[in-house]
Amino acid sequence: MGTENTRDLFEARLEDAIRKCTSGSVAHIPFLTMRQRRRAERMLDARGLQDAYWFWGGHSTAERVCLFLLPDYLTAILPEDATAREAALFDCLAEELTDAVVSLSIKGSGFRNLSHRDYLGAILGLGIERDAIGDIAVQDAHSAILFCPRTLAGFLMGELTKVGADTVRCRECTLDETFTDGKQYRPVSDTVASPRLDCVVAALCNLSREAAQNAVRSGLVEVDFEPEERVDAVLTPPITVSVRGHGRFVLRSFDGETRKGRLRLRADQLV
Repeated sequence: MGTENTRDLFEARLEDAIRKCTSGSVAHIPFLTMRQRRRAERMLDARGLQDAYWFWGGHSTAERVCLFLLPDYLTAILPEDATAREAALFDCLAEELTDAVVSLSIKGSGFRNLSHRDYLGAILGLGIERDAIGDIAVQDAHSAILFCPRTLAGFLMGELTKVGADTVRCRECTLDETFTDGKQYRPVSDTVASPRLDCVVAALCNLSREAAQNAVRSGLVEVDFEPEERVDAVLTPPITVSVRGHGRFVLRSFDGETRKGRLRLRADQLV
């Protein structure tokens, strides 16, 4: 399916959810990518619905999240304080959350190391589409936590018995203090002439300025999960920069200037 058709389909789903919400019912859409999340935020904010939506993917740093749209009677009773508001949302949406996001523990034998790619490949091999499930958070070399809707949980617990060349057990679980989102980062530091996108990409990817500009103009770069083809776009940390073929980076800060007037760049690369 082409990009425009995919965009139209997503916007149609969002319009359906808005209609359901404005008619007085809670609506939700699983599982959005970060790019879809940004698009949904823009569309909903433009409709004046900035207080009527919430994203949740099973843990606080989830990348793939469900969108929940709240009717007026719920938004009217939510507290303004962010922490209190989130606690109230868990209470108000308890029934919806129980069905929308389930955490499954996938544990191997302990004799073979398993990667994110191994888990994802095994799940897709069962005929499940990638956008039907949430994050796969690798916990260690032999286990992971998968977030999925309850409609898939029973199927996965019965059918997901092999990951890579290992035998696994898949069971519903509750997250505890040992849970990790599985992301690992490598620190990156350098100096740049300016906060322009081409300068930052050159530093992050160890490219020449010309090669960085070509990458940007060729559509290989995303900023906060949106395509960006302006080489002179100014970046304000913290911000995510993805470069096809080089990976994803989180630009953390520009920490002052050197004696030559260059900016000290501090970032992390997702590994």
